[in-house]
Amino acid sequence: MTLILETERLRFRQLQPDDLGELAAMVGDEEQMRFYPAIRSHAETSAWLDRHLALYEEHEYGFWCIELGGAFAGYCGIRPLELDGATETEIGWHIHKRFWNMGVATEAAGAVLELARGRFAVPYVVALINPDHLASRRVAEKIGLRATRTTVFEGDPYVVYIR
Repeated sequence: MTLILETERLRFRQLQPDDLGELAAMVGDEEQMRFYPAIRSHAETSAWLDRHLALYEEHEYGFWCIELGGAFAGYCGIRPLELDGATETEIGWHIHKRFWNMGVATEAAGAVLELARGRFAVPYVVALINPDHLASRRVAEKIGLRATRTTVFEGDPYVVYIR
């Protein structure tokens, strides 16, 4: 298990195959996926996890597991993204609902943003957020990202935040 980062409350580590059960349960839950195009099947989650494990090898970063008090709290990280004809670095977060409204997303995203700029020398990040996902939009704004435009990505509308 590779530890990436620690904050006052959170530990970030590389995702691992053993995380599949927790991930699949989270992204297979309709309430958790309200602002995503669809819930993910176990097989889709497994493929998503495999892609992120490969990102660690290729880029040394990706989305990382967040732990709070030793429990799986979701994921947050950065990854390459082709957006509107340009190669970008996306920052993203997805917090398990048992940790909603506890400041976990803001703490995680802020720490990852600092890590992206420092350790990985990423000059700026983009976040794609569903226009109706007000909580996630607030997180983006709290960590200093600003809405710059709207776009359609893989058939769905998003607000593009940049910092």
